[in-house]
Amino acid sequence: MIVIKKEKLLRYIKESPVTFTFLLIIIIYFIVISLNGGTNDIETLVRFGAFFPPFIFKYNQYYRFITSIFIHIGISHLFFNGYALYVFGTQIERFLGKKKYILFFLLTGLMGNITTYIFNPISVSAGASGSLFGIFGAFIYLIHRHKEMITPEGRKSIISMIGINLVLTILVPSISITAHLGGLIAGYILSYVFIK
Repeated sequence: MIVIKKEKLLRYIKESPVTFTFLLIIIIYFIVISLNGGTNDIETLVRFGAFFPPFIFKYNQYYRFITSIFIHIGISHLFFNGYALYVFGTQIERFLGKKKYILFFLLTGLMGNITTYIFNPISVSAGASGSLFGIFGAFIYLIHRHKEMITPEGRKSIISMIGINLVLTILVPSISITAHLGGLIAGYILSYVFIK
């Protein structure tokens, strides 16, 4: 059993090295923050690079546009985003290739944060949700422009999953609507360049 699990992990790392690296960074970052004040403590989150527009504007801390993508607030946030990245990021990585996928992931996360910077400039936020919704945007593009590449069952499940996530985005107060929608729109538009 242990050998099978090890072989499965090694195969996953070989087939999806970028997604695995992103997951590793997210987990290590989470552990470090947890040991130095906690991932639910606002001051600690800001200290470690969470997205906080007032500091970006006042102190030119532009690195927060990127560092915040890899920070997660609480174990449930880490689990849900980590699992979604594991499942859906893997597929887009294999489709785009490593270099394009890295750029796509960072750009959609960046656009989610830029949207937040413009429309919600006083909140503290963090997470890979902008990038994940960017990945969802890529799936919407594939369904729209390359329907033959996804099975009918796959299309239904993807549309359902995106619909559920959009409803949760609207209904759950702690979720950043701006980051999700910014990432989703950016993911769809960038797919015209990255996928064609």
